[in-house]
Amino acid sequence: MEQRKRHGGNSGLGYYTSWEKGKGNGCIYCGNPATTREHVPSKAFLIEPFPENLSTIPACFECNNGFSADENYVSCFLDVLKSFIYADYSCNESTKQRLLKDEKLKQLIDEQIKLVGKEVHFSYDEKRLLRILEKLAVGHAGFEFDKVDFDRCVSISYDFIFNLSDEQISNFNIIPIHDTIVDISSRVGNTPCIIQNIETGEAYFFNAWNEVQENQYRYQVYQNNQGGVSVKIVIYELLYCCADFM
Repeated sequence: MEQRKRHGGNSGLGYYTSWEKGKGNGCIYCGNPATTREHVPSKAFLIEPFPENLSTIPACFECNNGFSADENYVSCFLDVLKSFIYADYSCNESTKQRLLKDEKLKQLIDEQIKLVGKEVHFSYDEKRLLRILEKLAVGHAGFEFDKVDFDRCVSISYDFIFNLSDEQISNFNIIPIHDTIVDISSRVGNTPCIIQNIETGEAYFFNAWNEVQENQYRYQVYQNNQGGVSVKIVIYELLYCCADFM
């Protein structure tokens, strides 16, 4: 699988975006020495065949494996919920296989998602969901920006598409436009789209959505108005999330 690279080669890769055994990279999640590379996003949210240019970041063995159970739960829950909400949607084959192999997980999701008459009733473990959303956001921010203070508090907001108005969805999907190019050390600044006012000469740049896999997973990383980093994530075109690093 090809590692997604910085525009122009590897020369500018930073602490969180390059990894070799024996080098002093730290795990992006806990800061301990990194011994593995992890895909961002996790393959738990994708279907085969996987994209050929999945990003990877350094992680310790414990963190690389420690999120697996919660990732499987969140992935399966969202996919099953989507199948209840949309009559013409069927769960991914990977979801069916996971539930077939994990009876406890299947029983849990069966208890959390029910059809009562014609209404879908559901509950979920928000703590596990937030843990994975923060993990995904940290991974994307670390890959796209080499210099991010991940010790600062992260604010996470999310909702399901069926709770959002058309205006809210439109606003969420808006691509932020900036009048200043971000730090050259960040991956985000290497492939911006530039627009220019012909009359005034003023130039602005924006970064498109990164569609990892159509209808499965997309994200966007950008510098917010407070000088921090924001990450937008859409999973299965069902869950909309925004994480802010200040």
